[in-house]
Amino acid sequence: MKSIFLILILFISQKALAENRITFEDFLKAATSQNLTLKIESAKSKAAESNSSGITLPPPTVGLMKMTEKESGSSANGFEVEQMIPFPGRIAKDHSARRFEAQAQEEMRKGIEAETFAKAKILYLDLWASQQRKQALLSRRQAIEEHLKLSRAATRSDSFLKIHTLKAESDLDLLENDILSADQEIREKESIAGEFLNVDVRSFHPVLTEPPLTELPTSVEDRNSHQLEASRLTLESFKAREDEGKLAWFPDFYLRYRETGGTQMMPRYSEAMVGISLPFIFPWQSSRDSEKNSFQRQQSELEFEKEKIRINSDKYTLSSRAQSLRQQLDNLNRKVLPKAERRMKLIHNIAPRDMESLQDHREAMEAFPELKLKSLDLRMQYENAAAELLKYTWSSK
Repeated sequence: MKSIFLILILFISQKALAENRITFEDFLKAATSQNLTLKIESAKSKAAESNSSGITLPPPTVGLMKMTEKESGSSANGFEVEQMIPFPGRIAKDHSARRFEAQAQEEMRKGIEAETFAKAKILYLDLWASQQRKQALLSRRQAIEEHLKLSRAATRSDSFLKIHTLKAESDLDLLENDILSADQEIREKESIAGEFLNVDVRSFHPVLTEPPLTELPTSVEDRNSHQLEASRLTLESFKAREDEGKLAWFPDFYLRYRETGGTQMMPRYSEAMVGISLPFIFPWQSSRDSEKNSFQRQQSELEFEKEKIRINSDKYTLSSRAQSLRQQLDNLNRKVLPKAERRMKLIHNIAPRDMESLQDHREAMEAFPELKLKSLDLRMQYENAAAELLKYTWSSK
């Protein structure tokens, strides 16, 4: 069922890309299903999970023997089986460490998935905002062109009005450069987004729809982020390794069984042996391993605390910034922009006849597209802060 769902997602996404129309949801689905970084992290997680299964024991050794008596020339065959068994406590701690390592790798995969999801949102929004900026510049150009028609009709022999008209014409010429720059910005961001989706960037010129405003999480302190949880689990694996190192003073066990056939001079016999190692004979080796594991645990502990402080600080700062930007954006969209639009519509049908009215006309006609540009800039600042916060709060479903 899961495979059918993924195939359906890819089919829908590829069809949308082929038609150069892509919705926000399709872009996110394509990014999370086709991104190569996510596939690499998934392979790492599966490898770590495979490595964590079972206990680690050295393989047994088997030997074949042939005994020959030189005097009589008779011979006998035999075999020997030997198995080394580490101290049981070390076996358990090694297995525990590998389990923590696998869990840490899975949390890292989820963290990369969250970061990829956040990046995909920003790539889409950034390209959409670039397209909207161009539309706002085109609206501003139209406003100046309409203003120039009225200005030229009113200038006649008034030198001050002619100066005003020349200034507007100069601004219109400069605006062409801004539109050309906006076109190039769109092309560059199309290339970045196309590369992210692993499609041919030369033919990737999508028509985007306005994405919904990202909603902020109600709380950023509910649980550890995937990145912090990966750091915590890594610390737990080093603690298990440290405990394993402390058990290096305990002996390993050796089991051996030997059996040979009989000869004319010697009867058939079997031999069984149980032996233990004596690690305290060379204490520096056990001490070295124990100290190394202890220092690695201390390093991991400090890194975990450092990461915890950094992430919690980032979450607090990003949450505060995003909330402030959201309030500014709401104020601009709900109060300032509607008033600017009404003012533009009211003055559109008024014919200016003097310098003051011409200046008011141009200001009112240009205010709305300029405020649209400011709204886009605020939107992107908010979305960038929300996306950075999303890296620490998003979970796959």
